[in-house]
Amino acid sequence: MLPPLELGQELEALVMEELDGGHLLLKVGATLLEADGPGGLSAGQYMRLRVDQLHPQVVLHITDVEPTIEAEAARLLRAHLPAHADSGELLDSLQSELAAFVDPRPEAAATSEKLAKLRDSISILLAGGTPPSPQKLEVLARDGGLFYEAKLFDALANHAEQLPKIADGDLKGLLLAALQESKVRAFSTGLQNALSAQLDSLETQQAVNLMAQLDGGAFQLQVPFFTGSGFSTAALTVEQDSHGQAGKQGKGQGGYSLLFLLDLENFGRTRIDARIDGKELRAVFYVDNEGSLRLIRQELPGFRESLMALDYRDVRLAAKPLRDMPQERQEKFAALAAGTPSSIPLLDMKA
Repeated sequence: MLPPLELGQELEALVMEELDGGHLLLKVGATLLEADGPGGLSAGQYMRLRVDQLHPQVVLHITDVEPTIEAEAARLLRAHLPAHADSGELLDSLQSELAAFVDPRPEAAATSEKLAKLRDSISILLAGGTPPSPQKLEVLARDGGLFYEAKLFDALANHAEQLPKIADGDLKGLLLAALQESKVRAFSTGLQNALSAQLDSLETQQAVNLMAQLDGGAFQLQVPFFTGSGFSTAALTVEQDSHGQAGKQGKGQGGYSLLFLLDLENFGRTRIDARIDGKELRAVFYVDNEGSLRLIRQELPGFRESLMALDYRDVRLAAKPLRDMPQERQEKFAALAAGTPSSIPLLDMKA
């Protein structure tokens, strides 16, 4: 039963469930009711309603609707397109700004401590200029900011005492703390811009992965590494592949499809299309530089032996010119290069 209503009265409602025939199950206060829906609404959305009619049936007019997660994520991505940030360069720039910043005032000790934690976190993520190890990749994925809110929600539900530790050990938490301090401390313009640029890049990556998760797409990760002359970034996607042997035989969820993108000044554009299914690995290296292509082909036998030594049962490797890449894979790599979801359009219209 609905509570007493008056014409013009405004209510708040939550969409609990989408029902058959375009109907919705709404929660208004403590009351659940079934209503005809206008379409375009989904479970979990909040809305404001106005009572427009009481007899012979109740008519509620929607005056405001909370955006869906998909809409908010797409809005954030559109706001940051077409620029695609390079995680390695951004972290290196921020590290330089932090190293140059000095606040000699005694009352700035707490701020200096927070910035020192941020500087140490970046040093770990950049791996000190050494090639990224499996352990460093694990730290990057876990504490690089992509899962900051998820870790906070988990701690809030299970271990609330861990919240300060999470904020001090995650890149995004440290960035937010530093930006908050910048509002009351004399941070240089360069440092403020570097902090904001890194946070924007992180939240863009979060939005990309959120949209991909909602659509069953690939998880994206930017891996910074040192090239010898500076920091660059390798882009990586990981997607569950149900077409592998385990998936086909109904013995599991199948393997994984990995795309690896790297652009180096002297080596050229490099794209690696790989699939891992249990102890089987298939990978094709695509490069646009003929000299680089010859070098990769020379190194493939040794690389295969290294992989077999890691207990892979079957390894098949190939190297091809970039122009020979199938169109469908080209589209996925183009999305990875732009830092956008490959399966969700971000344009409102085409001209």
